[in-house]
Parts: sequence; structure tokens; C-alpha cells
Amino acid sequence: MGLLNLKMLLNRLVVGICFFLVPDIAFNKAENIMLGKPSKVNAGGDGTAANGNDGHSGTHPTYTARTALPSWQGDLLGFYTVHNITITSDISYSAGQYLRSAFVGVSPDDSIICPNAVVFVCGQCPDNIGGGESFTFNCSHQQSVRFVKVWRNITGFLALDELAVEGSPQPQNGVKYQKLRNHRSASPMTSLTAPSATDCGLRCHLSQPCLSFSYHPTAAPNCLLTTNTGYAATAVGWTKYTIETCSSKITCDLTDHFN
Repeated sequence: MGLLNLKMLLNRLVVGICFFLVPDIAFNKAENIMLGKPSKVNAGGDGTAANGNDGHSGTHPTYTARTALPSWQGDLLGFYTVHNITITSDISYSAGQYLRSAFVGVSPDDSIICPNAVVFVCGQCPDNIGGGESFTFNCSHQQSVRFVKVWRNITGFLALDELAVEGSPQPQNGVKYQKLRNHRSASPMTSLTAPSATDCGLRCHLSQPCLSFSYHPTAAPNCLLTTNTGYAATAVGWTKYTIETCSSKITCDLTDHFN
């Protein structure tokens, strides 16, 4: 088989199947990969969700309103093998009890908006917690994850002072992208040149963290990689591809996926 024919065959295989790759071995990073990332609570909270991962322990907690299954969730803005999660109960408002018996878990999906999200439980806090107590859970799973979640199986409140995560970036096992024509990322973290949208998509898939890429057939550079999944600037000739949030929607039918 000629080299050109082999290359064309490989390109068709890439477009025709989902990305299912064996993650490379990555070294354990000690930094807090949750620091400053987007976070939210499932009820109330008065905009305090970001207090749970702002790096300022002992100041202001994150908390929910009284609700069924109160929860906090952070978005790592990329797919990771999570090694350890450390969570600390509130001390500033004497609300440490609102972390009692809370579960800590990880998921590839946004469990607050995805109805079929699977959350892997990493551990559970004790049922007797005071203020400012910290607990560390080992949370390695074979499947790469993007979201970290804390929740209580009660109707009531959830409060926590700070949550920190250690982990290593990995490709997502299976990905599918939503397509937006004549738009591009306004703030790419990486700009490079790629021969096709398929190749640009593979660069995003392998260059974690990357949740979105923009491609233009003739621009230079023409492949933009970013974790910015929201804002897109109008740009004629560009196409912005953003990873599907709910993995239950991922299929292997990628016909016309990158065209």
C-alpha cells in the first residue's frame, strides 16, 4: 500500500470512530488543579461557590440554601486522573456541621445538568465534624474525569471552607464536539498550524487540558486550542468545536464531524 493511500486510510479511521486512547503515563502534579476553576452549588449560596476553591482557607465558606441533596461542584476545565482530594470544613461561621457525612466524588460529566451523569464516590466525611477539620481522599479512577463534586444525601445545607485537588492531565476516553460555524475562540491558550480540522481536533484531544478548538482552512495559524467553552467571537471562515458536556450523548457516529 502506498504511503499516500495509507495516510488517507488513517485519516478516514480517525474521523469514523470516537477517540479511544490509552492514557499516557503522567507524573503526579502536586499543585492544586482546582484552584480558581469554575464552581457552582445546586441551590442558593448567594454566589459563594467560588469561595470553595479560591485558596483562601479560614475566611469565607461556600454554602448552599436548604435543599434536597445539597451539592457543590468544581470544573477542572480539562480531563484528569485525580489522585487526592482534600476538603476542609467551615470555621469562620461555625458551620462545620454542614459537611457531616458529605460524599466526595468525581465525574466526566456535569452532574448538575446531565441527568445520566455517573459520579465515582471517592469517600465520605465523618458524621461528627467540627470547624476547620480537613480530610483527604484518594480518588484515582481509570476513566479520566473533569468534575469534582461534594454532596449530602439529606434535605438540608452543605457548607465547606476549601477543596483542593491533585491530579495529572489525561485525554478523555471518548469525545464528541459541538460545532459552531463562523466563530472562533477569543482567547486561545495555544495557536498552531494543522493540515485539517481532524488533525486540530486530535491536537486538542491529546493536549490536555483542552475543551475547545477553532479551525480555519487557510489562516495562519489556523488551529486554536483552549479551555474556554463559553464565549466565542464572530469570525468568518472559522469553526469552533466544543466538547460535549454530557458523555451520555457521545456516540461513535462522527459522520461529517469535522467537515
